[in-house]
Amino acid sequence: MPTVAVVILAAGEGSRMRSSVPKVLHRVAGKPVVAHVVDAAREAGADGIALVVPPEYGAIQSVIGDEVAYAVQDPPRGTGDAANCGLRAVGDADLVIVLNGDGPCIQAATLNAMLESRGDADGVFLTVDRADPTGYGRVIRDDDGSLLRIVEEADCDEHQRALRDVNAGVYLFDAKVLGAALAALSPDNAQNELYLTDTLEVIRQQGGRVALYHHDDVEEVQGINNRAELARSEETLRQRNVAELMAAGVTMRSPATVFVDSGVTVGADTILYPGVTLEAGTSVGAHCTIYPNVRIARSTIGDGVTVLDGTVVEDAIVENDASLGPYARLRPGAHVCVGAKVGNFVEMKNSRLGPGSKAGHLSYLGDADIGPGANIGAGTITCNYDGKNKHRTEIGDGAFIGSNTALIAPVRVGAGAYVGAGSTITKDVADGALGVARGRQILKEGWAARKNNDQD
Repeated sequence: MPTVAVVILAAGEGSRMRSSVPKVLHRVAGKPVVAHVVDAAREAGADGIALVVPPEYGAIQSVIGDEVAYAVQDPPRGTGDAANCGLRAVGDADLVIVLNGDGPCIQAATLNAMLESRGDADGVFLTVDRADPTGYGRVIRDDDGSLLRIVEEADCDEHQRALRDVNAGVYLFDAKVLGAALAALSPDNAQNELYLTDTLEVIRQQGGRVALYHHDDVEEVQGINNRAELARSEETLRQRNVAELMAAGVTMRSPATVFVDSGVTVGADTILYPGVTLEAGTSVGAHCTIYPNVRIARSTIGDGVTVLDGTVVEDAIVENDASLGPYARLRPGAHVCVGAKVGNFVEMKNSRLGPGSKAGHLSYLGDADIGPGANIGAGTITCNYDGKNKHRTEIGDGAFIGSNTALIAPVRVGAGAYVGAGSTITKDVADGALGVARGRQILKEGWAARKNNDQD
């Protein structure tokens, strides 16, 4: 089997994005644009991957990591020069696939199909028909339909500019043939740059064979040059992700309104209502029901979980058969155990709610460890911050915390203990004890009548 390397061109400035962020680091479907391209290369089984990057590429490296090679293009002299930088970085591969770093919708299946279609061709490139070919290099064919050359838009005459068959920016080359063709390139064009597309004509002139691979899915090879195209790629990936989940057994009441980032997993027989957003790093189990306008990010949701309307879950763990919401908020470090309930307008942060425990209404649980079977009354607050440091609250198994209680951390309420409603607890409550800390009620008979008489 020939070895296959992938070169990803990611050195462009992306000035039309009007952004201080490099174009390839803008996020689409939950991760940076170029990360989608790298993932497609990996899924296709690439033996090596090289990113062609600008001199200041630290931000790209911090996202992608060190499992790829980095080839710096300095100064930028066009796509041909960029491909040459990448070719040197991948080493002794037999075949090289060249991709644009701003094409996040490309799929491994398409790259493998190009490999399978290659035959004895020295170069293969992907073409699509575009209703609006503006901005793309036009494919010029011979009378028999074979490739003559690709003409970049800036160099097109009036007839060529009207052609709809365009270069999609996905290439496959014999590595040695590509190297020889790159060495023969000339910057004799409107941009005074070395065009990678010119290598196809050079290969033909040197006696090699170039094949065309026509692709029907225009959206898969959509590049990103501005915010509108970024949004278009987001929609393409969203539709793909939603379709994959439905094919795997997930029910969606309104697929057009559900947003699912790439890499999110959802178990069979889960139901997603309109307006649900599942962000990158999220896993949802089977037989769950996620009601409208819920957002879940970087979290693990077990089987049989119910998440009611308007709930937000971030960096949290929710175990099987738990219930959240409506309008609950789980912040980073929240852990809801089996069968536990986090009710309406309850907020959790860096806290564990034990199996079968309930926090039904209007409470804040921060930096707390709550045992199994506890009941947290409405309006309970764990006062975890003293102005300088955070402190933890411990609530034991089966404890009952009355409504409108403030627990001043660090403090412990023991197993089976009770805390009276309206208390401010500053000292530990022993196992099985009752803690009450509130003012004594005073009752004055006839007070209202006397007050009214005084006002007459």
